[in-house]
This record gives sequence, C-alpha cells and structure tokens, in this order.
Amino acid sequence: REAAYSYFDHGITFLPKKHWEEYYSLSLELFDLAAKCALTKGDFDSLTVLTEEVTTKTHDFKDKLNVMYLSVCALSISFRLPEAVRKGLHILSKLDIGLHLEKVNPEASAKVTKDLLA
Repeated sequence: REAAYSYFDHGITFLPKKHWEEYYSLSLELFDLAAKCALTKGDFDSLTVLTEEVTTKTHDFKDKLNVMYLSVCALSISFRLPEAVRKGLHILSKLDIGLHLEKVNPEASAKVTKDLLA
C-alpha cells in the first residue's frame, strides 16, 4: 500500500504546472489511484487533499465520482456515519437518482447500521 501510494504521489509531482489542462486524463487517473491508496493505508489527510484537487479541477461530475465515493468510505470507516449518509445522498441526488430525501434521517440510518454491525 505504501509503495503504491508513493508511486502515484511521485507521478503527481512530475506533472507540469498546467497538468489539468494539458494532461487531463493522466492527472485524473493519478489522483484517483493515489486517493484510493491513501484510503487503503488510512491516510485521510492525503485523501482529503487529493479529493479537493479532483473536485475543483475536473470538468465533469462523473470524473469526481470515484474520489467522492472514496471520501464517503473514509467517513464510514471513521465512524462518521451520519456524514457519510448525507454525502452519499447528495451524490445520488446529483446523479438524478430519485430518493425521498424527506423520509431519510441520516442519524437514524447510522444507528440502524451501528446496531446491525454490533
């Protein structure tokens, strides 16, 4: 995990200043893979930095989905389930996946999940 993260991190450092404009696909791939490695090694600070970069620099919402998913996973792993549920619901709404959000209570959903996992 550490070696893989280091590999992608080094790849990112070798990108030129305007890499999002000049090497969009490569930049997205490197940042996505580095974010995935950061999650697997529990480096939530790096995951946050990578996620912020991708969400501010990408052109299309679908290009943001992978890092957004990883950030929801990080919230879940950190036992921040209400936040994870809220963020997940926000992502689903952006994808036009209709849910009756007025009926969803993130805190209640988190309690049910905790009870099931206990």
